[in-house]
Amino acid sequence: MSNVKKILSSEKVNQLTSQYIIKPMGDASLAIERGDGLNFWDYEGTKYLDAVSGEWVVNLGYRNTRVVNAFKAELERVDYVTPVFNTASRAELAQKLVSISTGRMEKVLFALSGAGAVEGAMHLAMRATDGVEFVCLDQAFHGTTFGTMALTYSHPGMVEESKQGLSRYYAKQIRVPNYYCYRCPFELSNPACDLKCARFIEWAIDRQKDAKVAGILIELFQANGGMVPAPQGYVQIVRDICTRKGIALIVDEVQTAFCRVGNMFASNVYEADPDLIIMGKAIGGGFPLSAVLAASGFTGLLGWEAGFTMMSTPPICAASLEMINVMIEDDLADNAKNVGTYIVDRLNDLKAKYSIIGDVRGLGLMIGVELVLDRKTKEPANGLTQYFCDHALQEEKLLVGKTGPVFGNHGNVIKLKPAVNLTKAEADEILVRFEKTLAVTQKKL
Repeated sequence: MSNVKKILSSEKVNQLTSQYIIKPMGDASLAIERGDGLNFWDYEGTKYLDAVSGEWVVNLGYRNTRVVNAFKAELERVDYVTPVFNTASRAELAQKLVSISTGRMEKVLFALSGAGAVEGAMHLAMRATDGVEFVCLDQAFHGTTFGTMALTYSHPGMVEESKQGLSRYYAKQIRVPNYYCYRCPFELSNPACDLKCARFIEWAIDRQKDAKVAGILIELFQANGGMVPAPQGYVQIVRDICTRKGIALIVDEVQTAFCRVGNMFASNVYEADPDLIIMGKAIGGGFPLSAVLAASGFTGLLGWEAGFTMMSTPPICAASLEMINVMIEDDLADNAKNVGTYIVDRLNDLKAKYSIIGDVRGLGLMIGVELVLDRKTKEPANGLTQYFCDHALQEEKLLVGKTGPVFGNHGNVIKLKPAVNLTKAEADEILVRFEKTLAVTQKKL
């Protein structure tokens, strides 16, 4: 009998976790036994409603039948094939990814994690351009490996808590102010600003006379940076800069891809025309996988330059392929767009009712609610945001996320990223629990 089956209580799971596991991504005491659809249960049978798709990974909800069956069927044939050899499920997934992406994409580089895919994109950009530096946005998050940490936001709290003593191991990059219309770093207003946040990138590159830039790395909807959507026209300016200077436009879609924003890719929504698209989180249908889509001219690597022994194993590729098929057949991009609009409209109604809401931002089912202590000063309500998340989980059994522009003890933006097959009835249940929590939080002002 498996030892896992002998664990009958959350208390025991938590005790073993504390004793034997190093937890580098926070330490919540919730122990989950099983999940199904939008719900999961702890070991005592308490049912929770998940409004963040399990860290925006299970975009079809937990244990989607078709995804699970595809995984099992491939596992019956083979459990592992080295990346050195070829196998049908891997090749078919790559073909599918190219077919659903923007027109210029030609090939796929697989990896294991979002950060691994970011590093893969960096390799591809460097080989294509002979550059070595990258431009990144101030509140960006691209990973915590030594290759990606320098591209991840430099908020004082994060520097103190997660980067302390590590600076010797990662190269400094060209960091520029990010787009954030609610809190513009240039203290301007759109459209009068003429998108200075985008145009400033060229100034920053030109000031680095000793730098050879390989690429500009951006998110089109900053996730851990505060759930902030890029303003319309932003990426077209960045695209033009990249084209004129012969550098790669790299779009990080680890969190935005696979119907999350009302389309398979945010790059399609924004008409971004990237050279490289980074995918992670949901791509594996709940299993570990990431990848980079590469356009013509950006597909070359040296032998053994990048790769992972366990990347793109056949059962996971089969699960990913079936997830995409479900999304296409059920038109879940359109569903995410429609239900997302419905939720944002309802949240704006709540904004009119509760002064603690400073701003509501959304694209499809990628939604952020920024909480403030005062709407005029926009002072972030960091403490109350944590209270909101704790109360929602403990009292309303609703799981939401938190960011803005950092996580941990910082952040004043609540994240809602439910499964993209969410129904309006399920959205209503999330909103009912959300408002109950909001009402209690408002009283803490």
